[in-house]
Amino acid sequence: MDKLAALKSKLDNREKIFGFLTALRDESVLPAFQRDGVDFILYDLEHGSSSGEQISDLLHACRVLDIPTIIRVQDAIYHLIAKQIDMGADGIMLPRTETLAQVETAISAIRFAPIGRKGCGGRDQFRKNETFAEFQTSRLLILQIESPLGVTNLPDMLNRYGDQVAGIVIGPNDLSIQVGTPLDLESEPVLEQIKKTMAICDRFGKSCGIFCGSLDIARRWYGEGMNILWTGSDTGLLQLGISAAIGQVRDFPNNA
Repeated sequence: MDKLAALKSKLDNREKIFGFLTALRDESVLPAFQRDGVDFILYDLEHGSSSGEQISDLLHACRVLDIPTIIRVQDAIYHLIAKQIDMGADGIMLPRTETLAQVETAISAIRFAPIGRKGCGGRDQFRKNETFAEFQTSRLLILQIESPLGVTNLPDMLNRYGDQVAGIVIGPNDLSIQVGTPLDLESEPVLEQIKKTMAICDRFGKSCGIFCGSLDIARRWYGEGMNILWTGSDTGLLQLGISAAIGQVRDFPNNA
């Protein structure tokens, strides 16, 4: 079983999944993800500094290394989604998901007819030896819920398109702004919307996760029942390593 099939199985069975954000546009860091068994890496085109064109070679390298990739696109617009699939993305995270129309657009950009209307093309559109039928079921759509409207409409989205949705991920920062408690991720309104989302995912048997600013937060939400744990970044770990090394050098005793 390749890593994408393993990830899909984990999503279907609501098993523990660990995703990692990478911002470094350097193929040399990718084998570390392969070696240590990260379930997927996320490239962020919504808030990150990279463009789709800048990560195309990275997506190809991930495909060669059998590392599943999820792209958070800028918006629910056909060409912003379909192009990433053409270049080798294994899945799409759709930010600010609130309406059926957004989900319909994403599905139309990810799936060929008769399910969607994706055009056929691109260097890494198909995985090695992948059939048309396998493609239709293996590209992942993850909805990011970041507002009360998204929570309210989530049952309708899953009622109609649940068979096309691999999982749900909550964006706590934007959610906190939308409920009127900016960046207070522990406010009662934020926690209420998170619990509602989790209950909906339980009802529909969907994997559920949240962006976690630390491993302690990931541990907390895993204990609450979430299984998609998206935390950490390569640049963050690099900064921690640099800070730790500098701190140790500063602690060297002064020469007599």
